[in-house]
Amino acid sequence: MAGRTTFGPFTLDRARKQLTRDGQAVPISHRGYVVLEALLDADGAPVSKDALMARAWPDMMIEDGNLTVLVSTIRRQLGEDADAMIVTVPRVGYRLVAQADAAGRKEPAGPPLIAVLPFANHGSLAEDGYFADGVVDDIITALSRFKSFAVMSRGSTFALREKGADARTAAREFGIRYALEGSIRRMGDRLRVTAQLLEAASNTPLWADRYDGALADVFTFQDRITESVVGVIEPTIRRAEIERARRKPASNVDAYDLYLKALPMVYAPGPERHAEAVELLNRAAQLDPGFALPRVYAAMVYEARMSLRVPPLGNRDKEACLELARSALALGGTDPLVRALCAFLLFRVGNDASALEGLRAAVRDNPNNVLILTAAADGVGVHGCLEESIGYHERAYALSPGSNEAYWNLFGLGASHFTLGNYETAIEWCLKSLGTFNDLIYSYICLACSYAALDRIDEAHAMIRRVRELNPALTIKLIQDGVQDPFAVAVIPWLRKAGLPER
Repeated sequence: MAGRTTFGPFTLDRARKQLTRDGQAVPISHRGYVVLEALLDADGAPVSKDALMARAWPDMMIEDGNLTVLVSTIRRQLGEDADAMIVTVPRVGYRLVAQADAAGRKEPAGPPLIAVLPFANHGSLAEDGYFADGVVDDIITALSRFKSFAVMSRGSTFALREKGADARTAAREFGIRYALEGSIRRMGDRLRVTAQLLEAASNTPLWADRYDGALADVFTFQDRITESVVGVIEPTIRRAEIERARRKPASNVDAYDLYLKALPMVYAPGPERHAEAVELLNRAAQLDPGFALPRVYAAMVYEARMSLRVPPLGNRDKEACLELARSALALGGTDPLVRALCAFLLFRVGNDASALEGLRAAVRDNPNNVLILTAAADGVGVHGCLEESIGYHERAYALSPGSNEAYWNLFGLGASHFTLGNYETAIEWCLKSLGTFNDLIYSYICLACSYAALDRIDEAHAMIRRVRELNPALTIKLIQDGVQDPFAVAVIPWLRKAGLPER
């Protein structure tokens, strides 16, 4: 790619193989030059370590450590701005996120970059500043477990403080799409921490909250803040990214955007747009053969149709579901979310009991991911571990009560309590689920059965009428013939009592 490329104060002259800063030559090795060129060619997207090593050491077998040393050398040669420009993408490689001509440059493809900006210390003591930095450190560490976005490293983040960068400046200079900022204030023996998530380029708030706690419980308080913030960020960013992809012109989409466009169709409680979702996800997989999540979610569509007892999309939905799950696991097994969803599918559809440990391991790897917790809750619940399922659903709901999927955790709590025979408690949770989303057929089924078990027959009949409105073809036989689990087995006698037709 001939010509000159400008990024920040630097210019890469490809014809002369030369790097300058504000017109002055910057001494850089040949390998440093080709790595920098590779990062620029990626236009803001992450570049894998293997790809960078292949550029810098062609036809040579070297260790990852050589690349780490080379990148450190490049940063040192570029100067004080470089740590925030060349960002380490955990378990992937590196990403160049600083380009001076941001206004005219197309938006980088793929997952977004988030920066946790240093929290402002409004307290009077230096110790308050250490606490604020500790909170930021913990949040960065916890967010780095998510693979649906990249997180700016600690060193890059704290370099922004030295420059006095705000969210909009950071977005303009470093390609950040989302920024978390906050402050800490000490008031006697109390601490107050505020936090807000911003769409960085416009400084538009997406979420904000305040946390108050006792100074004596400072470490417990810090953990609580971290969990609360991390639990809400991923669903909030996912909603914002889905909306961004929805607004994007159809002629300007990549695999990640196609995947985002499909997500609302996958998570919709009804099957109306399942075929469209699978088409979008297949296109995403074709555009990016190494992207595991489109395969995962296409498999989830097939499983959802089996659970809903609706007609299949083709002649081999079960086989397609399992093939997609296995191929996704082979591609993205390092991502706890991929592992969790694939493990759920392999157990639920493929009856592979060994997959349950994969669910539990994914929770251990990322205990703050609502989707992982929900998959684990569903999987162990299907296996009959109802108390464990309740624990996962409760944690998912506590972490992110405002997420789009909250109704499913509420229903899951209701279903588990129903299966345990706690009918009054099941009614409470399912009514809360309907208060969040009013068209979830499973909540009406659980309510119908709970009312029937309590001999509240009129209310049970009313719930069955709603079930029949949502799925006129649903019968006892369809439920018996479908994929079985403790909840499906438990509801059958009570559905008969509530008035669901046999055939």
